[in-house]
Amino acid sequence: MAVETLIIEDSTAARNILKQRLTDIGCEIVGEAADPVQGLSLFRSLAPKLVTLDLLMPVVNQMDAKVLFSIIRSESPGTAIIIISSQAKATEQAEFLRQGAMAYFQKPFIDTNALGVKLRQVFPDLPLQPMRR
Repeated sequence: MAVETLIIEDSTAARNILKQRLTDIGCEIVGEAADPVQGLSLFRSLAPKLVTLDLLMPVVNQMDAKVLFSIIRSESPGTAIIIISSQAKATEQAEFLRQGAMAYFQKPFIDTNALGVKLRQVFPDLPLQPMRR
């Protein structure tokens, strides 16, 4: 069964890469947002099981990705969130994981196999199909 997924990422190219990789793993992309405010709106209307969240996005209406992460965690603690960032700060990674992020991957070289393994730990119904990448 496909995992309903919302991608929140300001880069169109990165969204397309994520969409392809997540689809290959067995996710169904139900929405894409280019900023935190749009992401929150789609999150609330779509109620996805999985959210991928880029940390380096423009602040819109005083909302950045960290605020959005906190809102999603408080409104829907069962939603899996994968942080995707070009920042490699170990303290930041540890803090997001401590606050309930499922995983933290660094751009641009997201390990698709590691992503698939992590997703199957949380969503065991994902098909064990071979990756195309």
